[in-house]
Amino acid sequence: MASITGRKTLSALDLYTATTDVPSPYTIGEMRDGNNGKIFRYAKAGASALVKGNLLQEAANDTQFENMAVGVAGAVGDRFLQITNGTTTVTSEAFIGGSINVYTAGTVAIADEYTITSVGGVLTTGGALIVYLDRPLRYAFSTSAKVNMKRSPWSGVIQFPATTPTGMAVGVAIFEIPANQYGWVQTHGTVSALSDGSTFAVGSEVGTVSGTAGAVTVATVGTTKQRVGVTRQIAASAKGITIFLQID
Repeated sequence: MASITGRKTLSALDLYTATTDVPSPYTIGEMRDGNNGKIFRYAKAGASALVKGNLLQEAANDTQFENMAVGVAGAVGDRFLQITNGTTTVTSEAFIGGSINVYTAGTVAIADEYTITSVGGVLTTGGALIVYLDRPLRYAFSTSAKVNMKRSPWSGVIQFPATTPTGMAVGVAIFEIPANQYGWVQTHGTVSALSDGSTFAVGSEVGTVSGTAGAVTVATVGTTKQRVGVTRQIAASAKGITIFLQID
C-alpha cells in the first residue's frame, strides 16, 4: 500500500553541490522545502551542463517508450512487469523515479499507473525489460495490454529549447550542474531567471521560451507556451530578472 508523508526541509549547504551519483537519502524528482517558501527538486542534468538562471525542460520525449508491448502476463500482486524494449538501449538507472501506465487496456484498466523503482533485464534494442514497481499490480496484465514508460521529469533535464518544446518545463537552474551529474533545481518561489527580448510589465505571467533558449517570456493564452510564474520586475532582454516561480 502506498503512503504519503510530508516534505522534508533542505539545508542550504546542500543546494549548490553536484554529485556523480544519487547520495542517500535523495531520489530523482524528490521535492524539498527551502527558505522563504522556496521549493527544490533533485535532478540529473542531461548531456550538457546546466546554465545558472536558465529555464529547464525535461529530457526530450522519446516515442520509443510509448505504446510498448507487455511481454509476459502480470498477475495481481506482482511487483514488476516485463516489457518489450523498442529500438533504444536504456541504462538501468534512466527510468528510476519515472512512471509506467496502461495505454491500451487489454484486460486491465486504461490509465492504471505505477512509479518505477528500477529497470533490469535485457536493456538493449528489442530486449525484455524487467520494470520494478513501487507497489503491487492491482490488475492482471495480459500480453494484449500496451503501456507507456516515462522518465522522471527531473531525469536528464536540459536547457529549454529556443523554439519548439520537446517536453514540459521543470524548473530553473540555480547553479551550473555539470553534464550527467546530480543537484538541486528550483521549482517554486523567488528566483532569478534569464529574460528574452519581449516587453512585459511587473505582474505579468511568464512562460516558456520564444526564440531564446533557456529564457522566460510573457505567457500568451492560446499558444503552446507553458505558464511558469509571475515576473516581479519589468522585462529586460538577456538579463536575470526576478520572477516568482510556480511550477510546483
